[in-house]
Amino acid sequence: MGSERERERVAVLREYHLLDTPPAAELEAVVRVAATVAEVPTATLNLLDDVKQYQFTTVGFTGRQCARKDSMCAVRLDRGAFVHLPDAREEPDYRDNPWVTGRLGRIVFYASAPLISADGYVMGTLCVFDRRARRLSPEQIGRLRDLAGIVVAFFERRRLARLAAGLKETIQARDRWARTMLDSIDEAVIAVEPGGRVTVINRAAHALHPDADPAAGAAGSAARYRLYEPDGRTPVPDDEVPLVVVMREGFPVKGRELVIRTPGREPRSVVANAAPLRSADGTVNGAVVALHDVTAEHARRRIIEEARERLAAANAELRRSNADLTNFAGAVSHDLVAPLAAVGDTWSCSATRTRRPGIRGWPAGSRRRRRRWPGCGT
Repeated sequence: MGSERERERVAVLREYHLLDTPPAAELEAVVRVAATVAEVPTATLNLLDDVKQYQFTTVGFTGRQCARKDSMCAVRLDRGAFVHLPDAREEPDYRDNPWVTGRLGRIVFYASAPLISADGYVMGTLCVFDRRARRLSPEQIGRLRDLAGIVVAFFERRRLARLAAGLKETIQARDRWARTMLDSIDEAVIAVEPGGRVTVINRAAHALHPDADPAAGAAGSAARYRLYEPDGRTPVPDDEVPLVVVMREGFPVKGRELVIRTPGREPRSVVANAAPLRSADGTVNGAVVALHDVTAEHARRRIIEEARERLAAANAELRRSNADLTNFAGAVSHDLVAPLAAVGDTWSCSATRTRRPGIRGWPAGSRRRRRRWPGCGT
């Protein structure tokens, strides 16, 4: 019982979560049918783990748990075969079992069909028994095997339903997480299926397209979303809408500039980056686009450009003023230099001095000299 195979068997049994859930009404019906098919008053659906036998649902008696070592069903469980004992008291493997000796019961006739999972592990048995000896016909054995298969199908259906519920909860949780994440960013995100119907649109995208119909297809999408070329006047053709281009060609669209003109609002300039959504086999089964609002950036560029233009104009005006000032200074300098030059010439020509002998700087008896100045003519 401690083998790796046994541990795997118990793990599969527990994966079905049968021991912690009540039996369904259809399983009780199957056990009743099994008793009818075998023409016995008692039947049970037994499940066995590595420690105990659990009588999941019973007909004709009150079920109870017992140790696995006391279970009749556990004796040949590892064989995975139908067990048919017309008189268990005559079988060496069973005659000393407490369900036969009277300690737990007085079973004489015993038959069990194994409950085999899809992976080939025996989870338990569909068991019929009686206090007197009897023998099943091949037809009865075949029907009991069929009923055991129906029981396993019920188990599998319940397991799949539980997995589906868990998967649905996981998907919903991830969807809530993705929705919260998408709504928390300022980038507008829109995803569509092949027909153009919107499957995802976040808060920022709603703000850009408040009255767009998500259920509408690709036809007329440019007008519906009011898409224009960067000049803000030329409408974008439907076949050039980024999402349509991506689904048609299967390649991403990067850096496509658009203008969205919503009535009653200022036009918004956006940069669209779109990519295809593919299935496991590579088929394009949708597309997603992210719209980055660059209106403020364009406004800043315009302000900077206008400032540059004003600065250039101011520099040109300053250069003109400097040129005018230079010309004015040259004219004033010429007007001042000419009279001063005339005054200088007049002063130079008349500046002859006669020094008498005895006057300081002239020796006694020296003669007066006359100095010529350039331009005086004398």
